[in-house]
Amino acid sequence: MSVTNAPISYDFHGDEPFSTPFREIRPEDIHIYLDLDTKVGKNTCGQKCTHCWFVNYEKVYDKSFAMEEGPLILAGLQSHGYHVYPRYVDSFAYDGAFMRVYGPANNREFRQESDHKPTETMEKGDAWTSGRPLLADNYEELLDLAVENGYGTISITYHGLIGEDLTVTDHRDYPIKGVFSGAETEEVLRRIDAYNDKHRAGGSDAVAFRVNIGVTIGRHNHGREALERYAHYFNKLGVDTVRFNNFTDHGGRHPELRLSREEVEQQYRDFKWLHDTVPLDFQLGVSEDFGTFGIKAMGFPGHVGWCRAGRQLFAAIPAEEAVLSEDDGARREKIGDIVGCVNTFEPHLGILVRTVREGEPSAYDVEFDHEAIEAFTAKRLSGAYKDGCFATELSEEMGLVSRVPQRRRLPLLVTSEA
Repeated sequence: MSVTNAPISYDFHGDEPFSTPFREIRPEDIHIYLDLDTKVGKNTCGQKCTHCWFVNYEKVYDKSFAMEEGPLILAGLQSHGYHVYPRYVDSFAYDGAFMRVYGPANNREFRQESDHKPTETMEKGDAWTSGRPLLADNYEELLDLAVENGYGTISITYHGLIGEDLTVTDHRDYPIKGVFSGAETEEVLRRIDAYNDKHRAGGSDAVAFRVNIGVTIGRHNHGREALERYAHYFNKLGVDTVRFNNFTDHGGRHPELRLSREEVEQQYRDFKWLHDTVPLDFQLGVSEDFGTFGIKAMGFPGHVGWCRAGRQLFAAIPAEEAVLSEDDGARREKIGDIVGCVNTFEPHLGILVRTVREGEPSAYDVEFDHEAIEAFTAKRLSGAYKDGCFATELSEEMGLVSRVPQRRRLPLLVTSEA
């Protein structure tokens, strides 16, 4: 049986060939994630997930740029032509302070079809949240603030296993600790639905939020049976997008959850099967972090899966400030590091620089390490890193996580009888 569903969305960070020398890539074709605040906990996401990249890497743990300087850095980098994405742990952190400062930000690019058409998620600001802030008593005020600042999508990370009866199982069975539960996400969705209904009743369709759900796939929930349950479950909840990403073992805490190469290849076939077989009331999205093994099954443009991190995608992270030079009344100061993989914060490929002149506004720019970038590209072209998403191979090489035997294992899918 074949069904008609919306096109599958994918991540987009450029499609410049790897053979192009980095110096020839225009700033307008480079995307930079600006990590303004990496502090987790009560005032931000309300969680401390054991697999969170902001928790497991010392160089970004509990770091931030000064709130008043962040917009200056953003504007400075944008003035050079870069696409810059302000990134923080939760869009509703500090009672929506970032929304007030940065307006309708998007945290990444989602595209569809062969012509890279932006998805509806990209049409207005995309508020990224654990969901926890929207369980607070002031959730309506936070949603009002999102509307006032031009947000149209709320993206929620979902952590839950679905039983045979299409209800979320006991959260104690979920193998990743510190995460926002699936049952709590359902309550947040009820609140967003009620908020949308209230404004529609008042004749204002324009403020209705789209909901984008992100689901992490590992050995605890992979395979067709699990995917089909998620599909029927989210159809029932009435969300607009469900985007699946691959579990990455940040910190080496859950090696048993990592998919093998063979399991990733099968997962791609399962995504394609789901899209072609099961009626979906939402747009299916697949993250580029599943890499390239088996990706041809998806029918994506050829560049998808070959992450442009370290060439067209970088992260700017806070670093200890240091004076680099003082000359002709100008003082160059390092205030951040430029890294390739935006989730493992390696390798180091440049610095973020502030230039100060008396009586003038500070200027901000990126100083790339061109030799390091070309050397990193050469490793990818030589096959030192075989996967298009090189994060796991890089982490293993640097000793950030241990190597795991790539063997097949049965799904750890929880059923209602378990």
